[in-house]
Amino acid sequence: MRDYQRQKNNPYKLPHHLYMRMLYLVRDYERIRSEREDILNASPPTDGVPHTGIGNPTEQKAIRLCELGNKCAAIEKAYESIPPEYRKAIWNNICYQSPYPIIAGEATYKRWRCRFIYEVAKNLHEI
Repeated sequence: MRDYQRQKNNPYKLPHHLYMRMLYLVRDYERIRSEREDILNASPPTDGVPHTGIGNPTEQKAIRLCELGNKCAAIEKAYESIPPEYRKAIWNNICYQSPYPIIAGEATYKRWRCRFIYEVAKNLHEI
């Protein structure tokens, strides 16, 4: 499966590097969500020895949690902007490179896929 965006009559065209970044961000959604859950459910190490290291691990976890939460929210919001009948097919095509079903034309799916990637970039304030 080639990862390209439509060129002609595409109001949602992004620069190539930004398009690819957003595409791989969507493909990485499951890992981002599980990393976010791991941070939420992690407990601090308790070995009984005081640590004198410089840094604030709680602050670093909070910052990382906020970054991951923003990415997840942007992807989920863009996902909700797709009509329900195309959501699963577009998600499977992006994440697992599965072919589109025959329910609608391939151009329709590609148009909505491009719009989905554009909405992710817009939600992350990249454009």
